[in-house]
Amino acid sequence: MKLKIIIIALMFSSIANAQNYISINTSGVNAVDQTNKRPAVPGAFSSWKTHINMIAYGGSSLKKTIFNKKKREANLSETQAKVNLVKTTYNDSEHYPEKIIDGWHSIIATDSYNYCSPAKVLMKNNEIKEFVVENWNRLSKPFTVMSAIKKGKGLISVEFEEGTVTLELYFTNDLEQPTIVDKPLGSGFVSFWCDSKKLNEIKIFLEEKYYGELGEAFTSQPECSSIGTITVEVKPGIHRFTAEGSGTISWEGDVEVKENLCLSYLLNKDNKKD
Repeated sequence: MKLKIIIIALMFSSIANAQNYISINTSGVNAVDQTNKRPAVPGAFSSWKTHINMIAYGGSSLKKTIFNKKKREANLSETQAKVNLVKTTYNDSEHYPEKIIDGWHSIIATDSYNYCSPAKVLMKNNEIKEFVVENWNRLSKPFTVMSAIKKGKGLISVEFEEGTVTLELYFTNDLEQPTIVDKPLGSGFVSFWCDSKKLNEIKIFLEEKYYGELGEAFTSQPECSSIGTITVEVKPGIHRFTAEGSGTISWEGDVEVKENLCLSYLLNKDNKKD
């Protein structure tokens, strides 16, 4: 009985040590991937210092909703209900701010038809300096001011490769009193690696997107930016991953990515899927 407990404890310790958070320096951005192989799906790449990483930026729901016809049509009635609620709330207000104070503010952005969602803006001198969707600073969007902020409402155009979208911005949180919110989240990272030559060439999928194969086996924990790892930049939170080795060997699970940290995740025989 004691031997069984010790074995179980050692196995748990091995798996626990395979996952830990380490600091990362993200200064310097280029456009190459860490395995010298382009992934099967298009994405953005980044590197820092002398190390090369593959970085995949999450897609914006703003872009997906407006430019994806199927998604647009499926959510149309729900979106229009949200638009009506936002406009009713705004129009029924008895108070409107003369100006929006400096700092980050939570707003509702809508094209008044098929997109209506929270966003954040950085204000200074009653002017919008930054527009961010999905509460992630990597999704800061270039924009042009169409009309100045008046009575807690403004108009901007947001630029995408597919075209330009005009959005109304409603400062509904600031109608009664000025309300400053936290700045958008910074990025987090997850870095997959393996320690066995028999287990290299493992295909990595995160949120069902393919990001490439592990390039080599490591004798000790590599840096998140090391060549041979698959390191993905994502919005902090819980993300689902799967990994496929040769034959029937595979891994799957959830990873918790934290802001400004890198989760180092070892894939080996101890934590593979039964």
